[in-house]
Amino acid sequence: MTRDRRSLLTFITGLLIVSFLWEGAILLLGGITGPYFVLLAVILMYFPALGALVYLRQRGLAWRRLVTTAGKRWYLLAAVVAPVLVSVATLTLAAATGLIAQALVDPATGLVNPPVPGVQLPVGIFILQFLVSLVLGVAITSLATFGEEFGWRGVFQNLFIREFGVVQGILLLGLIWGIWHAPLIYSGYNFPGYPLLGAFVLMPLLTIGFSGVFAWLTLRSGSLWPAVLAHASINSTAAGLLYWPQFEGELLTKYLLLVIPWFVLGILAILDLKRSEGTGAWKYFWPEERTVSG
Repeated sequence: MTRDRRSLLTFITGLLIVSFLWEGAILLLGGITGPYFVLLAVILMYFPALGALVYLRQRGLAWRRLVTTAGKRWYLLAAVVAPVLVSVATLTLAAATGLIAQALVDPATGLVNPPVPGVQLPVGIFILQFLVSLVLGVAITSLATFGEEFGWRGVFQNLFIREFGVVQGILLLGLIWGIWHAPLIYSGYNFPGYPLLGAFVLMPLLTIGFSGVFAWLTLRSGSLWPAVLAHASINSTAAGLLYWPQFEGELLTKYLLLVIPWFVLGILAILDLKRSEGTGAWKYFWPEERTVSG
């Protein structure tokens, strides 16, 4: 093992330990149903960013270019819309094949049943309301997802690819990202009812998938911002569609409908990055040397 690789893995291990201690404190203060959970979870999401800043400073690198580079702009829109389309396509296929029962539209009235008991909306109003919620949700949630994406995709992704290669680097980063969530997932977050399966199988598979897709977005666009927005779109809107009561089905089936499509897309994205490596279709983006004033 090279010194750089050993140094990177040692640093990431330290980041995991510190994060686990914070997650332990969250559980002691009431867990995922506690009064401080949202605040403490948002702070946790900034641990990768703080770790990345420490790593950059130790190596004399500046962070500003990472956050000021927008890259290819159309990726920003795609990052917001694509996760929703993935969820809609998954639900449509699942309903068509009988994996879930769909009661979103009332056949008697032609109105939509949003996830609010006793409320029905015309289709046009529902779509408008959904789009507004998507935009506002992404805008707000991106303030939190930036903390993770600055660290995982903005800094550590390039390091893992450099040390382990495109395929192994992205897969390993995705696995580490999943393990990073383990204490909260085991306590019932994201996959309630399946603590062990959720923490050590479903979440790692999901984050490996996300890691591949987010790597594709960042490397193809030359910016970390598409990953920030895609992460926010998934957290605020796209993933939640699968849990709407209007889509009835076994709990584990719903979990798999979330995990499997993203895992497959992530693997395809990683393979595409490997295939196009060195062709100019994508390139690493790296922070500049830190100046005296930086």
